[in-house]
Amino acid sequence: MKKSPPARVASLCLFLILSFLSWRPLPASERPLSYEIKVELLPETARLQGRETITWTNTTGDYVPDLWFHLYWNAFKNELSTMAREARREKLFTRYRVRKDDWGWVKITSLTTASGVDLMPAASFISPEAPPNPGDQTVLRVELPEPLAPGQTLNLHLEFQSKVPKNGLRTGYYRDGFFISQWFPKLGVYEEGRGWNCHEYHLNSEFYADFADYRVEITVPARMVVGACGQEVSRVEDPASGRTSYTYVQQNIHDFAWTASPRFLKLERWFRGEEEVTAEEYRQVAELLGLSPEEIRLPDVRMILLIEKQHQKQADRHFRALRAALKYYGLWYGPYPYETITMVDPPFRTGSGGMEYPTLFTAGTSVILEKDVLSPEGVIIHEFGHGYWYGLVANNEFEEAWLDEGINTYSTGKVSEVAYGPGRLPFRFNGLPLNWLIRFPAVYDWQLGRVMSGPVSKLDPIATESWKFYNSMSYSLNVYYRAATCLYTLERYLGEKTWARIMRTYHQRYRFRHPRTGDFIRVVNEVSGQDLTWFFNEFFFQAKEFDYAIGSVETAVKPEKYRGLFDDLPTTNSVTTEKKEKKPDQKKEKIYQTTISLRRLGEARLGPGLKLKLRVEFEDGAVEWREWDGQSRWARFDFERPSLVKTAVLDPEAIWLVDTNLANNSYSRKGPGARLLSQTSGWLWLVQQLLLTISGCL
Repeated sequence: MKKSPPARVASLCLFLILSFLSWRPLPASERPLSYEIKVELLPETARLQGRETITWTNTTGDYVPDLWFHLYWNAFKNELSTMAREARREKLFTRYRVRKDDWGWVKITSLTTASGVDLMPAASFISPEAPPNPGDQTVLRVELPEPLAPGQTLNLHLEFQSKVPKNGLRTGYYRDGFFISQWFPKLGVYEEGRGWNCHEYHLNSEFYADFADYRVEITVPARMVVGACGQEVSRVEDPASGRTSYTYVQQNIHDFAWTASPRFLKLERWFRGEEEVTAEEYRQVAELLGLSPEEIRLPDVRMILLIEKQHQKQADRHFRALRAALKYYGLWYGPYPYETITMVDPPFRTGSGGMEYPTLFTAGTSVILEKDVLSPEGVIIHEFGHGYWYGLVANNEFEEAWLDEGINTYSTGKVSEVAYGPGRLPFRFNGLPLNWLIRFPAVYDWQLGRVMSGPVSKLDPIATESWKFYNSMSYSLNVYYRAATCLYTLERYLGEKTWARIMRTYHQRYRFRHPRTGDFIRVVNEVSGQDLTWFFNEFFFQAKEFDYAIGSVETAVKPEKYRGLFDDLPTTNSVTTEKKEKKPDQKKEKIYQTTISLRRLGEARLGPGLKLKLRVEFEDGAVEWREWDGQSRWARFDFERPSLVKTAVLDPEAIWLVDTNLANNSYSRKGPGARLLSQTSGWLWLVQQLLLTISGCL
């Protein structure tokens, strides 16, 4: 683990200051995209009626001939959509099959320019993926009367109708509880020289959109409590119609979601930076990052909780988790830039639990909770954290999901560890806790994630487009857990200080931008001062298993004399031996010859110049070390000592967490049970074996 020299630290500090200045968001008047939407919810028919104004400026050097829109809810329109076809292939996933009259859809009924030109005749559904799916209607292309020139601004007026899907993915309704996301016609992202990036709605994919200013007016029955992205700036009641209109405004976000239910309780509290963070904590984190305490001061944030009435006694647990997330994400990566954050205990059976949107996220909970199981705390920290990696550093989740999911899974584990310590694994049946029957161990997120991700290491590369993974299990375990395990490995290899500065640099440099995997790799190489491209090539771009093992430990007593014929010639070394007369009562000391064989069982290998350490402890307390570059398939090391080997451990510092099977990294004379327990808890080993068995069926 290398330490940065003073000159490098000084350069890094200067770079962080310049990066901060470079990512400040544009003034509202200069941002190229804005949405003004008025929508009315008709709960009796689960319909939305909307009007929308989009202002878009072409900031590229291209002449843009058309517009591409996401119409996400058409994924729930019929059984021919891409999402429906993918769900049908997932035989374990049937929740998205819908009943009669429960289909969801969105339809643009009017689309004109500010000058009144009707664009609907030039609109058609397209299928951008290969092979194309003519039955999918989640992407709409609209040909413009003439190409939009660089720097030119277009104003569009839309009217749309939509039906809320009953069994939607991340959105839906049950009775009079609604969670509304991906609900309005939304522009794709125009990328200079490449055209529109606007993918179909996929089962395993999330989203990608440009930053914009939003102003959204939501009209609902007066009995409903509403929450939404951004800040509520007005509320107008209409007693005659029994309806209330809420207006929410937020600048510089790339999505907008909202929820409405008569069963919500709305609670508000404040996160106060000066109360939540001590002077000593500011000093310690500033030293870690190479910054001054003033550069990492945290602002006050208004925390809003919408919680179902039957869960109201859990409010303190919700707010405590949110405070921890605001504190540590803010200290490590940068202050939260918005004035509010809203967490939602989503309406029952709306399919919307555990999902993130800018300044708003859903968690979800149960009526009965266990004290030592971090639920809903873990979900709250995770979904808030997406506001940093999905919300602020807005990568393309269709194509590179790990940049959000993997980085945030790593970050969630770090926050949970410092705020709560290890959490006990839950054991539930039909939603009822049964921990009194079987008490699983308390583990850290990195331990569980490492075990869970091992079985899919050879199935798909982490950096695979979301809809091209073998199945949902491969997608989830790779982009969440295996990616996070790789990041934990890099942290252990590079050291806490270097890694903390890498993460903050990446976040600050790409706030309000759309980074790609190559951008992350460049930051890692730049801040660490090492070329770690090999690591990403080996673990992110290829489906290889990393598995080094102790193959065998063989011991024999060294014979007093070797049989055979020997010439009476001097030895080639300078060591001479003298014959000593053996005293009749002197017992000759036994010498043990031990050969330890190491194996590379997987295809993935260490990078150039790196070594795996082998620690060997003997019964007399002596310790010997060896190193292996791990390039060949095997290596052998010989030992001669007057004592038997007690234990042997490959990678004793546990740097290489990406090793899929730590159980074969150690040897103990006490037997395999001691070996397994020395590397991971017995329960986690059982979980790993179960997942390995399941992976055989993939």
